[in-house]
Amino acid sequence: MAQLGSAPALGAGGREFESPFPDQAIFRGDVDSPMETARDTAETTASTPVTIGRYVRWIAAVFSATAGAVHLGYAPHHLEEDWAHGWFFIAVGAAQIAFAILLVNRPRRWVWASAIALNLGVIATWIISRTVGLPVGPETLRSESVSTPDVVCVALGFGVVALGALSLLAPKFLDRPVRDRIGTGAVTGFVSGAAILIGAVMLTPTYTAAHAGTDHGHSENSVLTGLTACELSGPAASPGQVTLDAEGHSHRGPTEQVALSQTERDELAAQQVLAREAALRYPTVADAEAAGFRKSVGFVPCIGAHYTNPRYIVSFDPAYPSELLYDGTAPTSKIVGLSYLVWSPGGEPTGFAGANDRWHQHNSNGGLCIKGTLVVGGEALTDDECRDRGGRKSAMDSVWMLHNWVVPGWECSWGTFAGECPELGGRTGGSAWDPPDPGSSGAALDGLASR
Repeated sequence: MAQLGSAPALGAGGREFESPFPDQAIFRGDVDSPMETARDTAETTASTPVTIGRYVRWIAAVFSATAGAVHLGYAPHHLEEDWAHGWFFIAVGAAQIAFAILLVNRPRRWVWASAIALNLGVIATWIISRTVGLPVGPETLRSESVSTPDVVCVALGFGVVALGALSLLAPKFLDRPVRDRIGTGAVTGFVSGAAILIGAVMLTPTYTAAHAGTDHGHSENSVLTGLTACELSGPAASPGQVTLDAEGHSHRGPTEQVALSQTERDELAAQQVLAREAALRYPTVADAEAAGFRKSVGFVPCIGAHYTNPRYIVSFDPAYPSELLYDGTAPTSKIVGLSYLVWSPGGEPTGFAGANDRWHQHNSNGGLCIKGTLVVGGEALTDDECRDRGGRKSAMDSVWMLHNWVVPGWECSWGTFAGECPELGGRTGGSAWDPPDPGSSGAALDGLASR
């Protein structure tokens, strides 16, 4: 008698019965247990080489997510200033965070290419805004100064672009296994941690408060109501009229006031006595012209008509302003303020005592449009538009200007040295007492009132 398992079983007709399972599976119980399956999986994973590309993707994802977080963190402040500006920050921030997620989970070539394109676009926009100025938005054609948060975002963006280019151009290099996983992981952790820490610092009140404080025109105390005579007359005619805040952004509204020491306050008071006396020497346009001042800018709301004496532009002297500002261009037009136009090739001149005198220039987009000695157009004009007016564009890089509102009755509420006087409205080419230009917010309100 054959022993069990020593011979194949016979089926019908004497044929050998073929089991669908291997003998060892039936008789030896060799089916893998869940524990063995998990062990095999772990061994397989451990034997899979970790490539350079894995660490590159993680660093790029951290860079992208951190830049996105900073952009989103500053979006509310920019929304208060301009809806398009704010939504640009929201869109960029959201896209950068989305790319961070995709770079880790689906590192396809199109993801890398899209991330590169986005960050290059953001970097290009930043460069334009810090050089010639953007053609749209609240800082139209006004170059902004460089601040720490935007430098951080640009640096992170450059990092994403560089790692993306490496991934697209050298895929074989990224497929190489990492020999020193501990060392590479430590470097990746250090770089990622540093980026996250720096991004977190940019979102602290030290930076966000400076960006959104009263000096940026976002505070309830900014007196930027839209109903002042200046605002009702229309937008600023030139980027040089508006104020730069601590972050380098231009805006309408009050200038930031820095606390002065007792010595600075006493010196400033003495200087302003001299400035006020100078203003009172030329109460009308006729008086200014008799003293050698000539019209250089026709009447413009918020800043008045400018009459310039080139004898006083070589240096700053509070008693001898080089420009006088009037409420019109008629001989009887009254003085409203002073302007110190100073030739200073070495940079911003030394002016009044303290840090509240913020000098400005008119050199964006090629500068002002000048015909002879008369300004006939602002920086927004193109070269062709300027030539049509008989002028030429002139970037006065070495010329600095400072308004000084010290005339009694014109102590402007945006600040003694503000770029614009909110109480000074009127119509361009007319006077402070003319109704605003048609199409301005002031004219629109007059139309509603007359119905």
